[in-house]
Amino acid sequence: MKDVIIFDGVCILCNHFLKWVLKNDKKNHFFFSNIQSKFYSKNSNIDKSKDSIIVLINNNKILYESEAVAYIFRKTKTQLAIRILISILPKLISNFFYRIVAKNRYKIFGKKEKCYIPTEKEMNKFIL
Repeated sequence: MKDVIIFDGVCILCNHFLKWVLKNDKKNHFFFSNIQSKFYSKNSNIDKSKDSIIVLINNNKILYESEAVAYIFRKTKTQLAIRILISILPKLISNFFYRIVAKNRYKIFGKKEKCYIPTEKEMNKFIL
């Protein structure tokens, strides 16, 4: 199974990041779901206190916060500067800044009324 990126479907920042990943996932490495989905709510392995970007790797390892973002950039082979920055910063520091943005994402970037609706072409990449 492909890796699954779980994102906040009503967060404007998360939706922009999702669109960026869809555009840059040239090797179709990822499936996508959102925290509002049945897939997320039924997956008992996920720490539900983490409510922004989560990556399930082959259904057995779960990445959260800055580690999840760094993994996505590594798999899409993009954003070298951000990947280097995340890799040289201790996880404690990179997650500290990640949590500040995640906690304030609705205030800073806004919130949608509805989750992102995939196009017909994208639908086969989404787990509902």
